[in-house]
Amino acid sequence: MKNQTYILSHLADIFHTGVFILQEGKLSCYEESMEYNPIYNNDNLRLRLIHSADAQREPVVISDDFRVFYICIKWENLYYMMGPLGTQVMNRTQRHQFYRSYGIDEKWEKGLHCHTLMEILQIAGLFSNLVTGEEYTDQQLVDANYHAATSVEEHKEQAWFDIKSEDEDIYRHSYQEERRILEAVKAGNVEEAVRLSKEMDSNIGRLGESEVEHWRNLSIVAAALCARAAIEGGVMPAAAYRLSGFYINKSTACKDITQILIYRNHVIEELTKRVRDQKGRRHTSSYTEQCKDYVYRHFREKIYLDDIADTMGISSSYLSRLFKKETGISLQDFINDVRVEKAANLLIYSEETLPGIAEYVNFPTQSYFGKVFKQRMKMTPRQYRELNKPAEFYTPLEHPVMHAPAGRAD
Repeated sequence: MKNQTYILSHLADIFHTGVFILQEGKLSCYEESMEYNPIYNNDNLRLRLIHSADAQREPVVISDDFRVFYICIKWENLYYMMGPLGTQVMNRTQRHQFYRSYGIDEKWEKGLHCHTLMEILQIAGLFSNLVTGEEYTDQQLVDANYHAATSVEEHKEQAWFDIKSEDEDIYRHSYQEERRILEAVKAGNVEEAVRLSKEMDSNIGRLGESEVEHWRNLSIVAAALCARAAIEGGVMPAAAYRLSGFYINKSTACKDITQILIYRNHVIEELTKRVRDQKGRRHTSSYTEQCKDYVYRHFREKIYLDDIADTMGISSSYLSRLFKKETGISLQDFINDVRVEKAANLLIYSEETLPGIAEYVNFPTQSYFGKVFKQRMKMTPRQYRELNKPAEFYTPLEHPVMHAPAGRAD
């Protein structure tokens, strides 16, 4: 590979991870700091990568118990390794457990940049192409590393599923019935949406091998479809997806059918209520709604009026006047309202410290957080927590578990 040091060093910088070459037992590193890196520190991890790369021609993509991924490519008796590549944000305790599992001293612990699994597969493909010149599709990498069913096997399974399902087709709900529910959500008709969903329960074909899987999958589908209907009804996308995501996670983790159905009904009810409430407010322009949606998606970051206006192709002064005219408050007041709303939920449902919450919702100081919170809630954050927090949440944490994302801060 031409300009090897230059290319591998830049790969490490771009993906915020380590890149290594193992040759005859000697490990070369292409990142600035290697002390935190499990590949550098842990012999067992390197052996696992080596043995996996010896067993297949394609790039190796493996994960550990913390959903952290590592890549290894064997080429001309060299082993090219990359990692760690995180897939989820770890709190302080999880991060400590991760590093301790690899025998890394606490002083070297640091947060990992997060990637989706699809991004990791693309990184592996790019890494392979730079090292070997060979190209692999995402599906080829999945098949090589996860032994996924081939397309032929999938077609066989699909045909058998069709045969088994023929007798059930009479019981499957129709597209028109499904549309009736979605139209009720879109119209903000809460009672009708919930009634129709319950009415269809007895006429739905199997969506899983077991009863629990069936109702869990049904709940997930209902949340996803109703979120889109709510967006069509005027709910901000960020709010609709956040609400549906919450209930999808609840249903996924639940093993009780009755509770799953409760969650399914709740997500339909809550989304439909949001549509009804939105329709009850006075009409605002799409610019104002886009502005609100931007704030909900970026409330943990420093928000600049110019940035929002640029995304819409309008001037910041026009957007500022329009937002104030249509909402009755300034954009900065709305931003603070959203941050206080998020902070209030954390005060009730998390064990995070007040400084940690202030940092998480991106208030510049705890004192300013307290001042703004009291103006809006008529009490201090501590008083609000003491008044509203359920008893089961009163277990203090030794360290904060949330950290603001990298980037500009207030």
